[in-house]
Amino acid sequence: MVQKLLTATFLLMLSGCATTANKTTAQGSDKAESKISMAIGRETGNFKITNAQAVEAPAGYNGMQYTVKTNDGATFKCEILEPSGFGKFATWGMASGADAMCTDFTKGSSDIGKTNNASCNALLKAAGKC
Repeated sequence: MVQKLLTATFLLMLSGCATTANKTTAQGSDKAESKISMAIGRETGNFKITNAQAVEAPAGYNGMQYTVKTNDGATFKCEILEPSGFGKFATWGMASGADAMCTDFTKGSSDIGKTNNASCNALLKAAGKC
């Protein structure tokens, strides 16, 4: 009986980890917009997220890439890593997300292809993102 109870509990925990579908829309979340704002140096009302898609991420994390258009005509592609349900479970809720890494894709910009290294932390370095 105890073994069945432990098995059922374990399966419930695993099923909770499997439900980490990313529900971020092209508009992004407030958290994503805040991180992007800090990375590109513009207030949240001065840019619009035009596309969002899931990207490859290290185990225990979900990666999202956002295409950002600013009011002054600049274009950026930003990537944000957040802990998945499994990542949170495996670290007892201690896993944290990373800041946005944004690369300038503005045609004619002197900074085209440059990434904001100020946001490059150990997690992003380990993932080979900077």
